[in-house]
Amino acid sequence: MGTALTAAGLNYGDVAQIPTFVVDHNQDKLALIAEAVKRIWGNRPPTQTLIGVAALALPDMLFEVDATAVRS
Repeated sequence: MGTALTAAGLNYGDVAQIPTFVVDHNQDKLALIAEAVKRIWGNRPPTQTLIGVAALALPDMLFEVDATAVRS
């Protein structure tokens, strides 16, 4: 995500929303996601929606994060 944002002349502070798809979600996976979000955005994360799914595009994928960034 950081690479894509930089290529567009944006940064993590420009991210407004991060829908996150999680295969077979549980507390351990949710804790990993929360830790990553806190590391990147601190106490001011973008809006986030966690969506439990049965599978993603590849068999070993457990998470997929989509992001919407806004240029001010």
